[in-house]
Amino acid sequence: MSSNQPIRLAMIRCDSHAYWFAPFFGEVDPAVLSTYSNDAPTRQSIHHYGCAVGNYRQMAIEPVPGFVVTKLYDRVGDRDADNTDPESLQYGSYPGRANELSKTLLSHPQVCHTIDELLEDIDAVFIADSSSPKDGSDHLELVRPFLERGIPSFVDKPFASTFADAQEMVNLAKANNTPLMNASLLEHTDTGKGFRRRFDEIGEPGLLVVKGVGFGNAAVGHGIAAAHGLFGHGVESVECMGACPEPGKTHWNRADTAYYIEHLLLHYADDRQAMVMNTCHDWYPRTSEFFCSAYSNLGTVHSPGIGDREFLSGGTAIVTLFRQMIETGEPSVPYEHMLELMAIIETARIAQKEKRRAQLSEVYDRH
Repeated sequence: MSSNQPIRLAMIRCDSHAYWFAPFFGEVDPAVLSTYSNDAPTRQSIHHYGCAVGNYRQMAIEPVPGFVVTKLYDRVGDRDADNTDPESLQYGSYPGRANELSKTLLSHPQVCHTIDELLEDIDAVFIADSSSPKDGSDHLELVRPFLERGIPSFVDKPFASTFADAQEMVNLAKANNTPLMNASLLEHTDTGKGFRRRFDEIGEPGLLVVKGVGFGNAAVGHGIAAAHGLFGHGVESVECMGACPEPGKTHWNRADTAYYIEHLLLHYADDRQAMVMNTCHDWYPRTSEFFCSAYSNLGTVHSPGIGDREFLSGGTAIVTLFRQMIETGEPSVPYEHMLELMAIIETARIAQKEKRRAQLSEVYDRH
């Protein structure tokens, strides 16, 4: 595509994450972003840490040049696995969410009511996610038509609900020669990169501890991504300690324990280990901040908190990589890295259920 023309972007799912990423893609009206709406109940919280401190009329987020959001499509979903009503699945309790997001962006993108409307006259699609049904289970369904039409696609966290879905998305991307991207803020923050440089103080560490937040695919994935950013990829096996799923549980909601992956021990081929502690209970220090500690035989270093304000630099990095992918037509995040994160989660479930150390190869070999 011409470098002189902005990338015409469609956004799917007009939830908190869509509001969070929108200022990176184009100018927003801070006065609208700071205004409560019954159809956008989380919008003000996004404004709270997206604006410049002490000045609600100025955004702290600098848009990444080269984008214009031209179309929106909402898909709320319902975490209740018994919900099969198409309209409830699409709009849930917030039928006006897409209209409110359109008002917030100065480009005032067109609100679409079907996926087919999005497939024309766009250059890329961004599937946001803080409200998907069953923790990312509809991502394959949503991204498929775009990959099949050759439209570069970003799938927000969690990449998928299962490794099989993640592998199918990558297969579709390769089969259609269309780049696909997924990335976590926790692997790309300036604070995390600064902490990585502190490893020089103690020599290369052999043990990393990440205090994460939450127990769904998305939250656990953030903790794993923080470990990837600090220790790299190449995990070979996983041990898991914590509550086991209740018998027969096949989907996630906040009332059950199907996704309680509490403490993971990741083993690398060179004998390094990374522990990811996913805070699931009220008696944990439950904040949105991640903390990391690295240990060597010469000492220990501890990171500052990596939370809402620190996430902003990760957003800039991710959107920049997304633009690079669209412009070059090549993946800017290796597919094997995206799949490794999902393989770790699925391997952890094997380790948890069978009470043993499980190999990632067990998941890869099945697919």
